[in-house]
Amino acid sequence: MIKTKALKEMITCNTIKLTYIKRCLLYIFICFSVKGLSQPVTAANFSADYPVIHPQFRQWPSPALNNVADCVSPTLLWPNNKKATGYDIRLSQDASFAADKTISKQNIQWTMYTPHRALNEGTWYWQYRQHDGKWSDVLAFRITGASNKNFSPPVEKMYAAIPAAHPRVLIDKSGQKTFSAQNKNTADAKMIIEEAAKLVKLAPPPETDAKSKLKGKSKAENDKIALVASSRASNKIYNAVHLFCKAYILTGDQKYAKKAIEWAMSVSGWDPNGLSLLSDFGDARCMLSMALALDTFYDQLTPSQKKILTDAIHIRADRFYHSWINNIDAKVLSNHVWQYIFHYFFQTAIAVYGETPDAANWINYAYELWLARAPVLGGDDGAWCEGASYFRLNMETLLDVPMIIKQYTGYDFIANKKWYELNPYWMAYSFPPGSSTDGFGDDVEKIYSPGTEYLAYADALSKLTGNKLAAWYAGEIERMGKNNTKTEERVNGVTSYKKSADDKLKLSDADMLRWFRMRYLYGVKRPDPIDVSTLSAAQKFPGTGVADMHSAITNRQNDVMVSMRSSPYGSYGHLLGDQNTFNVLVGGDRLFYMSGHKVAMQDPHRLGWYKATQGHNGILIDNKGQPFNSEAYGYLPRFIDGKNLGYVVGDASQAYSSQAEKEQTGLTKFRRHLLFLYPDILIVYDELEADHAAKWSWLIHSPYQIKIDAGKHAFYCNSEKVSANTSLFTTQNLQWNITDTFAVQAVNWLGREDEDGNLIEYKNDQWHLTAATTTNVDKIRFLAVMKINQHGEVNAAPVSYQLNSKGELIIDNWVIKAELDAAKPALLEAFNNDKRIAFTSGGDELKMGNETFNGKINGSSKLAEWIDGKYVFSEAGDVMPDAVKNIPVEKH
Repeated sequence: MIKTKALKEMITCNTIKLTYIKRCLLYIFICFSVKGLSQPVTAANFSADYPVIHPQFRQWPSPALNNVADCVSPTLLWPNNKKATGYDIRLSQDASFAADKTISKQNIQWTMYTPHRALNEGTWYWQYRQHDGKWSDVLAFRITGASNKNFSPPVEKMYAAIPAAHPRVLIDKSGQKTFSAQNKNTADAKMIIEEAAKLVKLAPPPETDAKSKLKGKSKAENDKIALVASSRASNKIYNAVHLFCKAYILTGDQKYAKKAIEWAMSVSGWDPNGLSLLSDFGDARCMLSMALALDTFYDQLTPSQKKILTDAIHIRADRFYHSWINNIDAKVLSNHVWQYIFHYFFQTAIAVYGETPDAANWINYAYELWLARAPVLGGDDGAWCEGASYFRLNMETLLDVPMIIKQYTGYDFIANKKWYELNPYWMAYSFPPGSSTDGFGDDVEKIYSPGTEYLAYADALSKLTGNKLAAWYAGEIERMGKNNTKTEERVNGVTSYKKSADDKLKLSDADMLRWFRMRYLYGVKRPDPIDVSTLSAAQKFPGTGVADMHSAITNRQNDVMVSMRSSPYGSYGHLLGDQNTFNVLVGGDRLFYMSGHKVAMQDPHRLGWYKATQGHNGILIDNKGQPFNSEAYGYLPRFIDGKNLGYVVGDASQAYSSQAEKEQTGLTKFRRHLLFLYPDILIVYDELEADHAAKWSWLIHSPYQIKIDAGKHAFYCNSEKVSANTSLFTTQNLQWNITDTFAVQAVNWLGREDEDGNLIEYKNDQWHLTAATTTNVDKIRFLAVMKINQHGEVNAAPVSYQLNSKGELIIDNWVIKAELDAAKPALLEAFNNDKRIAFTSGGDELKMGNETFNGKINGSSKLAEWIDGKYVFSEAGDVMPDAVKNIPVEKH
């Protein structure tokens, strides 16, 4: 890593104005409104300024708009009213809702209803209302042969299956002896017993340990410090109690029973409205600690102890329940709930079922909520919106909750959710073994390769489903080990692997899913890996808004990875203001990457740089970036996965404004094209428009020093292993700025530590380039041409290209054409006569030799490649996110 003093260079230059052969592409979003709920939003009527795709709280009911239901027993969802005391629904194939032909339910406490029965094929009508209020408009959906025939049973089946005897959470009493006998000598069991033995002589911490001795410089800092202290104290309780319970189940040694009961009884005396309530994680872990002790040692507890524990558990669990109903079920995301707390709550409810009547309500809500919403940030494309780091916090919940449901009801949630089948593709393409992540989402800067958590998760998923790609992914993590060139920062107090002399990773190293492996996967063999020759070079995950293109997906050392994000979920929660941004990794290492540090959610550096658009490889308008809201969204309308190139388009036209945040930058169009000419040429082509003459800034960041040659409108970057030369073209004069200093400094006021326990120092050791227009204009185009060299150092020179007599750019046998005149239709084209490859972003036709390709989609992007003795043609028109089908046109 290059370390320098702060450097600033301000250079103004005239960029070369390129003239190219123009071909017409007319990009039109047709904006109109149709009254009535009979029409969904489609590509034809979706407006470029549609306010939101995933609102923070549900704004429209589904299924509706005569859409085909995914399942023969679909979940009905509707908007919430926080003042509502309950809801009624009715469902029928008779639009008049005759009583003898109607399914009805009264006074539902949440905004979802699943019939738990197979509905006949045909059109179904339904309505909802606040209890005893006015009915909604009539809504309609269809059940067809395409609807999944499998469906979940009613919650009563789960009630009936929960055994009266304890334990029942960590293990059922009926299977306890067999479980302990088959696992007692496994590496996982030995690890649990070893860790529990380290704690057995310790006394439970006092409640006052949840009070921090640190002092911040502001109320916000003090509040965060208090929350972290509360969470850490409760974590100590949970970490000890769950180990004691598990060690006892494995060994039968009473010393563990004694300690678990001692610790649980101690926390039962903590004030449930006191210090442990400052952190919802801490609150939940106190609750579950007591529940595990009550369940595991039920037969050893006195009646008085049972009552004390049950009462203390009830206060915390019932508080979660009442704060969630008619809230979490209608909310696009509540991070902590879906990461851990839902899982803890479900386990707790099962532990005390039969001890308190309210546990039945808790189980009912948890069961219905999971079936209706999970996986909450995954859609159906297999990806995870918040990125590779925060995905780790959801892994255990994503696998264990479905197994609980399957155990008691027989319904296989994993087998009936397409997301689980596709999830390994997201892992393999966005976070390849031995590589850094694609660079989107909180905390991704802290991890440099998949660790034991990803190993454990992929291994478990492969064994549960037979997924061969998950098996390959797990095997590659074991083979490659961790990236030992970097020191990772602890995330939530843990690292992603355990250090060892050779940095090799073993499944038994993983705390993640350790008990799960022992309980559900004992003796299960990992399936054979996928034939990697069948993998494509690129993948698009449209529901979450990420695309990843690779020059060598299964060969990390030689792979160039180009990733783009433009998400329908916007920049809510742990999502960042990075719509239409991209990252470039070479050999698994970061070359051009997002910048900054996640110190804390409300930290000035996170909000002013790390989460803000200026910390990413994107665009600013009048020095402003994207607001932080689900309204500030993007999407990926086009994608082509070719043998010789990959192409993706992001549209972030709505990402720079938010009604909720009262931010209007005036940007009206931002369409970014990434064309990756394998293996080492990246083209970035931007279409930008505003409702006023604006200053436009083109941004890029690197962990390595960036140098500029403004006279040649170029910049270059060099690491020890790889280099890149980039030329940047536009029709306007540019002012270049380069610095290695964050505009908002990162300060470790929380005392975060690295994997070795050393205090983190956030340094100014990243480089930030801005190329900004010197004249304000309402429309502009940028064209960046990047040549990546994986072998040898770079010279201080721009991309090696030539301009032919037609004004076309020639580089490595490729001919590049781009329309930079913003008054004319946008167009990007690439041709390679040697390899017989032709591409257009939207020309009326595509010619290669004597062949002409017109396509079937008006204005489509087109690719023709000579493969195995013939031309292979593909095209892509604009495709909207699947979630759009649920949005009524009149909501615009």
